[in-house]
Amino acid sequence: MSLLFRFMVYVPVLFLIGVVITGQHHTTARDTLRAAAARSLRWLVWSVLLVVVMELLGLVFIGW
Repeated sequence: MSLLFRFMVYVPVLFLIGVVITGQHHTTARDTLRAAAARSLRWLVWSVLLVVVMELLGLVFIGW
């Protein structure tokens, strides 16, 4: 499966999860969507960092 396809599926799902979580804490749709976008962006950055660290550890322990 292509990495681009996985990314294109991962980002909207991450946003929808963010909507569900932030919807429990906000009363208006505008606040909910704004918070969900911020949370999704933060999760996306963390996801990229974790994948990079995982790949680096794989290179260290398994090799090229």
